[in-house]
Amino acid sequence: MKKLIILTDEESEYLISIADFKNYTSMDVDKIKTYFLSNGYNINVYKFSELNLSEDYHGVYILYQSSEAEGSFYKRYIEDLIYFLEKQGAIVIPKYEMLKAHHNKIFMEMIRSKFVDASLKTLKSMCYGSWVDAQNYNSHFPVVIKQSSGSAGEGVFLAKNRKEYIKQIKKAGNILIAPSLTDLFIYYIKNTVKKLLKYFLPSKSKYLQYNTEPVSTSLIVQPFIEGLNGDYKVLIFGRKYYALYRKNRDNDFRASGSGKFFEVPEEEHEGLFNFAKKIAIEIEFPILGIDIAFDGKEYHLLEFQMIHLGPIALQKSKFWYEFHDGKWIRYEGVSDLEEEFSQTINEYINMTYQK
Repeated sequence: MKKLIILTDEESEYLISIADFKNYTSMDVDKIKTYFLSNGYNINVYKFSELNLSEDYHGVYILYQSSEAEGSFYKRYIEDLIYFLEKQGAIVIPKYEMLKAHHNKIFMEMIRSKFVDASLKTLKSMCYGSWVDAQNYNSHFPVVIKQSSGSAGEGVFLAKNRKEYIKQIKKAGNILIAPSLTDLFIYYIKNTVKKLLKYFLPSKSKYLQYNTEPVSTSLIVQPFIEGLNGDYKVLIFGRKYYALYRKNRDNDFRASGSGKFFEVPEEEHEGLFNFAKKIAIEIEFPILGIDIAFDGKEYHLLEFQMIHLGPIALQKSKFWYEFHDGKWIRYEGVSDLEEEFSQTINEYINMTYQK
C-alpha cells in the first residue's frame, strides 16, 4: 500500500483556496484525505512540527505546502525540512527545487535559464544579490526591477533611464531587519558612527566596510514590455488548462495584485495554451501557475510556480481546455479544486513512481 503524508502549517491549513473569489483560505484537507483513502493510500496528516524525524520515510509520499509570510523565515524552515526528507529518500511532491523557486524569483530565473525552448526565454533577466550589485547593470532601458520574494505586485518598480534606475534599485533593495524598535535605533546609531569613522579615518575603511554596506534584498532586472494592458493567468492541473485575463492596476504598469480578472476571449485560447504547454513540457510537474504576457506579436513567460498557486482561474471558470489529437477541446463544467488537485497528484504518482 502506498504511504502518503500531508504536512500542514501550525493552523492545520493546507495550500490555498479562494472559493468566494475574495478571501484566501485553506483547501479542504479532509476532502483530499478522503480521495486518497478511496484510492488505496495509507494516509496521515501532520503539522510540520509534529513530524517525527527519527522515523524512516524512505519511499513515503509527502505532500506539503509553502509559506509567503514576511521575511521568508517560516519558508526557510519548510525548505530545511523538505530537503532533509528528500535526502532521506522520501518522495516529496513537488520536488525540493520547485519549493525553492516559490517566492524566490532569483531561483525561478535560474530554472528558466535551463529551459531548452528559446521562446520561453525572451526576457533576459539579470539577477543580483543586492542593490549595490545591481548598479553593475549597463544594458537597455526601460526595465522592471523586482524584489526576489515580492508578491501581488509589491516590490516591483519601473525605471525608464539610468537615473531612475539607481533610485529604484535602492528603493527596491531597501529592507530593515531588527527584533525591536530599540534594536533598530541602536543599529542605526552604530552604523552612522562606523560611516563617520570610515570618512574621517580612511585607514579603518577596509575593516568596517562589511559592517556598513546596506542590508538589501536580492533583485531581478528584467526588460520592460511596452504597451501591455494586462497579462494572462494560466493554471494547469494535469490535462486541464484554465485561463483568466488580468488587467493592469489603474494608472500603473503592474497587473499583479490588481484583482481585475476577465474571461479570455475564445479566439485567444489556442495561442495562449500552445505557449503554456511549452512550459509544461519543460517542467516535470503537472500542477503549474503561469503568468504570460502577449505584446501583439509574441508571448513572453513572466513567472511560474509549482506550489502555493492562486487557484482563482480554476474556481472562477465554468469550463476548461484539454489538448487532444492536435487541437484544444473545450469542456463545459465547474471544477472542484480539491478533486482536481487530488486526482492530478494521484495520476502523477502512478505515472512517475509506480511504473
